[in-house]
Amino acid sequence: MYRTVIGVLVMVGLCAQSVGLRAQTTLAERIAEFVDRPELAGASIGIDVIDLATGERVASHAAEQALIPASTLKLVTTAAAYDVLGPDHRFTTELVMTGTVVDGTLRGDLYIVGGGDPSLASPYMNGVPRLPALLERWRAAVARAGIRRIEGRVVGDASYFGTDGAAADWPWSDLGNYYGAGAYGLNIHENSYSLDLIQRSTLGTPPVIKGTRPEMKGLVLINELTSGPKGSGDQAYIYAAPLDDRAVVRGSIPVGTKRFTIRGSIPEPALYAARALSEYLEAEGISVSLPPESDRTVGGVRFSQYQSLDVYTSPTLLQLIERTNMRSNNLYAEAMLREIGKARGGALNQATGAQAIRDWLAERGLPTASLHLVDGSGLGPRNFFSPSFMTALLRDQSANTAWRSTLPVAGRSGSLKYRLRGTGAEGRLSAKSGSLHAVRCYAGYTTARDGRELAFAVMVNNYTVDGLVLRGWLMGVLGGIWGG
Repeated sequence: MYRTVIGVLVMVGLCAQSVGLRAQTTLAERIAEFVDRPELAGASIGIDVIDLATGERVASHAAEQALIPASTLKLVTTAAAYDVLGPDHRFTTELVMTGTVVDGTLRGDLYIVGGGDPSLASPYMNGVPRLPALLERWRAAVARAGIRRIEGRVVGDASYFGTDGAAADWPWSDLGNYYGAGAYGLNIHENSYSLDLIQRSTLGTPPVIKGTRPEMKGLVLINELTSGPKGSGDQAYIYAAPLDDRAVVRGSIPVGTKRFTIRGSIPEPALYAARALSEYLEAEGISVSLPPESDRTVGGVRFSQYQSLDVYTSPTLLQLIERTNMRSNNLYAEAMLREIGKARGGALNQATGAQAIRDWLAERGLPTASLHLVDGSGLGPRNFFSPSFMTALLRDQSANTAWRSTLPVAGRSGSLKYRLRGTGAEGRLSAKSGSLHAVRCYAGYTTARDGRELAFAVMVNNYTVDGLVLRGWLMGVLGGIWGG
């Protein structure tokens, strides 16, 4: 998001003013001051702060009101995944061959069989082989099997989770962008690509599409971009439907003379994985006679007999949870949602995963009357629950130190790395943030100035004030929770 210098200075000033604790101001007064701001007169606000030891409510405002949580929903998904799947759970991806090898020729197909791993060939996850290294690993496995030619094709098999990778109510403006990438049985490169654009120096002229990284062969990009004012930031969106090979790029990027990059979602990751491996094998001297396909494009035909060539195992679930909460990664949360549903015997879609989480919450005796889930990431605008539900969840999970360690820490890590620095809350407050259009929320823990451990949820919906200004006020509320 574009930040003007003035906007940043305003935000910093507001943070410093709000977080500077005044001995005579109680937390209840600080919350009342925030809620009563005339600029927030039309907003829906819910706040709940509880004592972890006793469950006693320390301060609140409309704590039972159901509100859109945005990415704070990931706390629900990751807590459920930790308990249902276990912190050592791993996803697997298998390379298999059908048919037989005769004189170096495979008379059959290669299948990349996905197991739901959201981190496969991630360009960002530590300890994960990048895409070139993964393709080389698979090539080496093919070579070890004595295969020099394939009389068949490479197929990406995503049937592990089914085809509804994106939730039904995700906004059209999100689906083609990296944060709106669906979760499938076979995911690769975090289901995203970089789209490189060349800026133009004249206002109103269309920027040039240079290409994609990695190369998205078969993807048709329709350029409806324009050049906006200098310093106007990234206002470009990629509009594309899942499993479709056409995308429209709309909006604007600022005038200039350099390369400007945005990120899109791979429309069919299984087909992309098959194409990438097929082309890599060809480049390395292993010919493939037929074009690559996915389990969807081959009409649901699946092998019955096969030979395994390679099994790749993901990092542990706890490591994936850390990336999910620290970096607010939607894909990882959606993969966990589906894996929870699958582990509990549900159908292969996000709806059964959401129901499995509701069942898990009810089993733990948590209040679900205000709860409505449509996904696992919080991207959907029809997720909602109350602040009191969130604080009840946080109290229920308060002894799970491994899971708690995945939350961003004020002034130190994740989305809070540059927030509350230099205040008493630095290093003592951990929270997951969440934001959508006109939604901003925080939920987490703090060891307060008086030594009590507190859980809190602060949720604001339908605000019209500038987001930077609101964030400054919210930092004041979070600082007040620490300081009492």
